[in-house]
Amino acid sequence: MKKTYDNTTNKNKYELSLEHSRINFITDLVTPAGNQENATVPTYITILCTKGHGEFTLNGLALSINKNDMLVCAPGDIVESKGISDDFESCGFALSKQFYDDLTHIPLGLLNTRAYISEHPVMTISEHAAHLFIQYYELIRSRLSAPTPTKHHQLVTDLLLEAFMYEFHDALEITTNARPVHFTSGDNLFKQFLELILQSHPKPRSVVWYADQLNVTPKYLSCVTKQCSGETASTIINRYVLEDVKRNLKRPEKSIKEIVCELDFPSISFFGKYVKKHLGVAPKYYRQNLGVEI
Repeated sequence: MKKTYDNTTNKNKYELSLEHSRINFITDLVTPAGNQENATVPTYITILCTKGHGEFTLNGLALSINKNDMLVCAPGDIVESKGISDDFESCGFALSKQFYDDLTHIPLGLLNTRAYISEHPVMTISEHAAHLFIQYYELIRSRLSAPTPTKHHQLVTDLLLEAFMYEFHDALEITTNARPVHFTSGDNLFKQFLELILQSHPKPRSVVWYADQLNVTPKYLSCVTKQCSGETASTIINRYVLEDVKRNLKRPEKSIKEIVCELDFPSISFFGKYVKKHLGVAPKYYRQNLGVEI
């Protein structure tokens, strides 16, 4: 199923392939000048200019993009086209909030990357990073548009999306590390909190445990986390715990009992309720949906 918005020119085309809940595809996003209603961004959008030159405004700020420039927008941003060259071409992704959170919460300089992107909506990436972006764009789009999904379609797709997150994040890290971002004390605490979650295995599920390790009160840690990320500390903890849960459930050689012990859940029953609450189905059915054979 596709949804396309066109105006008076063939170039002004905003196309989303609505075949996956986490990631959609964009070809040649060029919004009509002077029409702010149509230019409001509904999701997180990442667009790579692959050819030519374009002039835009983002929330009233004048921007220009050339080959290998990447434009990043958040929900509610207003993007308006001010003119493009005849040879302008671009491609990109429209990311759901969940997928964006996954992308910006993975290890290795994650806070640097997120902070840098928020301050620099247009960044020039290396030829290697641009090539990597296009390769994954074409591969993921091809995978999600397959007319007949295979038995392990969902599992392979999720692993491919995860690979894209890590590889492209590593490529972006080179750019963000070259331009350091100055952090407040709250930013540094939030970064330490994330690093502590990542380093812990199994991951405790209590905010109190992390606050004790960081020598702050749970209330203060929760307040700082909310200010830095817009999310509660428990939400972020659960996201990382669920990544471990999903990673283990994808491994057919592991029994539910082994996963429960490894991730330090008190019982199989508690684990089942936790998975159903956060993933919507019991562990057994989550595995079945992925085509994992036990």
